[in-house]
Amino acid sequence: MQTFYLSYKLLQTMFMAVVFLSLIFSLLLLFLLYELRPYMWKCYRNWNSFLFFFLFLLLNHLAYSFHQINNGEKYYELLPVPIVILWCIVGIVDFLLVRESIHLKKKMKEKVSQNSIKEALNLLPVGICYFTLNGTIKLCNSQMYRLFRTLAHKDLQKLSELREALHSNIQNEVIRLTDKKEIYLFPDGRAWNYQESEVKDKEGNVYIEAVFSDVTKQYHEKINLTRQTEKLKEISRELRYLSDNVLILTREREVLAAKTKLHDQMGAGLTAIRQSLAQENADYSNAVRLLRQAVNAIWNDNQYPLEEGEFERFLQDARTIGVKVRCTGSLPKEEEYAHIYILAMRECLTNGVCHAGATELFITMQEDKDCYHICITNNGEVPEKEVVPKGGLYNLSRHIFDYSGEMHIQSMPYFALTITFQKKELDHEEGIDCRGSEDAS
Repeated sequence: MQTFYLSYKLLQTMFMAVVFLSLIFSLLLLFLLYELRPYMWKCYRNWNSFLFFFLFLLLNHLAYSFHQINNGEKYYELLPVPIVILWCIVGIVDFLLVRESIHLKKKMKEKVSQNSIKEALNLLPVGICYFTLNGTIKLCNSQMYRLFRTLAHKDLQKLSELREALHSNIQNEVIRLTDKKEIYLFPDGRAWNYQESEVKDKEGNVYIEAVFSDVTKQYHEKINLTRQTEKLKEISRELRYLSDNVLILTREREVLAAKTKLHDQMGAGLTAIRQSLAQENADYSNAVRLLRQAVNAIWNDNQYPLEEGEFERFLQDARTIGVKVRCTGSLPKEEEYAHIYILAMRECLTNGVCHAGATELFITMQEDKDCYHICITNNGEVPEKEVVPKGGLYNLSRHIFDYSGEMHIQSMPYFALTITFQKKELDHEEGIDCRGSEDAS
């Protein structure tokens, strides 16, 4: 078989042309490999470089030998192999280059270019722009350009222009919604939140990131939440008013029950006296005691001090039903707390008389740096079982919880009601002093 040096001139020319085209193809692939450096392995670049230099040296030797043969000069047979083997070698090299080009094509599709970054940035629903430290634009999407054009009616060029448009008096129907957060309401009804931050790239360069985030949904939800909160406050005020009325009605009902009991005692006393008058040598002392107690209660009830305060009226009611009130301490300065104290006193008064047969009520009110305390007990019978809040006590507990207070009920070894409130603020006004208050039926 003939070698390259002994083959026909046309075959030599064709072979060198194929080697030259392979060399150009290898050079192009080498450039692409270096451009895709972060995505390719180092061995690929080294292998391609080897193929390039192999083809270059082969073509250089063949061209030199071809020139010497045509001029009839002496030449050196560096490749004394059949030309068919050379064709096979070049064919294998071309196959490797084609396979590598297919692989590079796939990598090119995966590569993130500047255009793809710009297109992806424009698809974002937020307005975003990156500025250099001197304020010039490095990268900006179309949403940011549209928002700034609405703000300033011109194109964005510098970071200082954006800041000036945001922090000056907002015009063009753009409204700044809050001073604490930079939220702006645009004419189309959409709300945008503006934020700035510093970011670094992988090379350590610092950029200023300016972002407009769409918070329209949160803005409308906040408006709806505010409206609902106002409605709930109004409902809460109505419920508190109804709760106060329930407490008042409960108090009046229980006071009426206690007065009815005294009137029944008065009737029993009159009946006992009439029966005693019909008998000789009868004991009138018990009948007279019941009658005197009832008459004193009615007299005290007629002396009700309408012009006095709530606490004085409570003492009068206690006298009316024949209960001594022994009180130490003073009412809280806050009017609502004092009102709840008196409601609790009335509740314990009526419950102590109706359920425990109490004749004395002990009230201790204390005040420290942070809290108000009140403890109410009586000399009635010990509860047979644990006292569970219901009726008046339940309504009282709801009223106390509305004002962030705490209520505790002790059943054994004696009944005690304790209420605690945290102070709203410190002042030096004096409360109503009831220390040592006492009244007997």
